Amino acid sequence: MNSNKKMAAVQDETTQIAAVNTYKNTEDDENEIDLLDMGMALLEKLPYIILCFLIGAVLFNAFAYFLIKPTYQSTAKLYVVSASDDSIVNLQDLNIGSSLTKDYEDLILSYPVLDQVIEKLGLDTDSEGLAKMITLENPSDTRVLKITVTSTDKQQACDIANTLANVSIEYLPDTMSTSAPNIAQVARVADQKVGPSYLKYTAIGALLGALIYCLIVIVGYLMDDTIHSADDMEKYFGIVPLTTIPESDQFRTDDSDEEPGKKHNRKERVRA
Repeated sequence: MNSNKKMAAVQDETTQIAAVNTYKNTEDDENEIDLLDMGMALLEKLPYIILCFLIGAVLFNAFAYFLIKPTYQSTAKLYVVSASDDSIVNLQDLNIGSSLTKDYEDLILSYPVLDQVIEKLGLDTDSEGLAKMITLENPSDTRVLKITVTSTDKQQACDIANTLANVSIEYLPDTMSTSAPNIAQVARVADQKVGPSYLKYTAIGALLGALIYCLIVIVGYLMDDTIHSADDMEKYFGIVPLTTIPESDQFRTDDSDEEPGKKHNRKERVRA
């Protein structure tokens, strides 16, 4: 009697250990992501992914067209001439590509220069705001300094570029003890806008729309713990189903479609 109890206890313990191991293996399997199944889940939603792709493209294109103001650019150019022979600084000996470019950028974008431009044009901004509208460029192996101004007002961009060039040729010689640079090109009013790029916004919107929907599908796939097939039963519970019953409309009955007499007869047959 005691031996039977001991054997039963051992069997119960073995069964519990096996159940725990099966549970752990099931958890490990659940933590693994089946990339093939995930890819199939995305493939099944391909029409919706394409739809979100198109919706995102249209929305971002409309946003850029209706809500973002077009911007224009005007460029003035300064040419740095050499100093006279008796001058303290000879610009021909300077490294135009690095040292002089950095000096000019710092001085032209300094607040004494920018404040004069703001005062002359009566701009409704400060020196920091004006500096963000200005881009300075020194092409390699040249003494040309390009002053480019970007604004939503094409006439304002042109006026700021020309005024900044004129103020610079007055301010730079006194500060750097050099000869004044010459104006090589006067800025003109832009004929075409430089931004926004509708193609870029359309591409960003299309990619974002498709990506967001793909993320939703992936999250739904990872959160889905529904049993879809016999393989899922074996995978999650270690149970091999003996058979499966396919879903078919032939086995469905809808009482609402039956006539009252037929329904009554069917109830009587059930009672019998």
